[in-house]
Amino acid sequence: MLQDRLIRYKDLMPCKAAFIDAKTPGSDLKDNFSIIGGGVSESAHQKVNLSLNHGYCIGAAGQPPKIKNSPHSHFTAEVFMVYSGRWKFYWNNDCQSEAILEPGDIISLPTNMFRGFENIGDEYGMIFSILGHDDAGGGVVWLPRVIDEAKGHGLVLLENGKLVDTTIGEKIPEGLKPMPPLTESQLDGFDQYSPDQMSAYVGKQGTYVPSSYKGFPNETPEKLTYYDIIGPQDSVDHNFQVKPGDSNGDQFNVYGIQSAGAGSTGKYSREETEVMLVHRGEFEVTCEHDGEEINEILKDGDIVSFPSGSVRSVNPKGGGFAYLVVGGDYPKRPTVD
Repeated sequence: MLQDRLIRYKDLMPCKAAFIDAKTPGSDLKDNFSIIGGGVSESAHQKVNLSLNHGYCIGAAGQPPKIKNSPHSHFTAEVFMVYSGRWKFYWNNDCQSEAILEPGDIISLPTNMFRGFENIGDEYGMIFSILGHDDAGGGVVWLPRVIDEAKGHGLVLLENGKLVDTTIGEKIPEGLKPMPPLTESQLDGFDQYSPDQMSAYVGKQGTYVPSSYKGFPNETPEKLTYYDIIGPQDSVDHNFQVKPGDSNGDQFNVYGIQSAGAGSTGKYSREETEVMLVHRGEFEVTCEHDGEEINEILKDGDIVSFPSGSVRSVNPKGGGFAYLVVGGDYPKRPTVD
């Protein structure tokens, strides 16, 4: 049902023990959210708002001040959009290089590189994430010290990538062993990036150049502005402003839509899946698909997933900014009704 594809910020469902570091002091108060697709959560207790395959997964991390997400690496793209709070992202095997991001900023983290992040603000903060592919590569790789620090706190990561929470009585299944830490030789195989190199992967809201692409649906160009944020660098039609973190293809593109007042995209459709995530503002959305129709107002943090081929429109009610995540490496031109 279309209504199931509308996800309100207030309805996001956290998991308190999604990863091996979830009970380690300094990382023990974080929340992990799987919003669209299961992502890479290691816990069998992770709740998912919408399980339908999109070709990518959308999740979130919520953390109180000074709480860290421990250094790890992914097999597919990992993008973060800062919703609230002030965040430090750090990377490389030594975790000594860093960048500070604030609400509206975005970072596309390369594969085969260790990264972590910390809420360095004064209040609970939230960052939305996009992971490439439906299974997001199948798991997470941790720095050896993360596995070592987790010892004695009740969580055991198995060699199949799943967690056992001994604090709630779970036991290691017969025939399975704990995940062995990476060797020095394996660690040497991970990429290292300087802060200058990583700057190409970071975007700051307020610095984006409006898209020159003429194919976006837009009945009120004086009110609505589109931005090409993350996508393939060899795109002919779009000038993407943040380098994608996965050189093999992220399986998604990120655009921005900014409103200076009430306006409308008009009705349009896409062959690909399209997810709209409201950063700030109010947007009225309509969607028609297979005899169903919804008409809803989306506010800060709300998300809607438009089915492939559905007819939709986006109508801001005032000033605001939203992200549009579109599936595929080279999405086709939308069809305007």
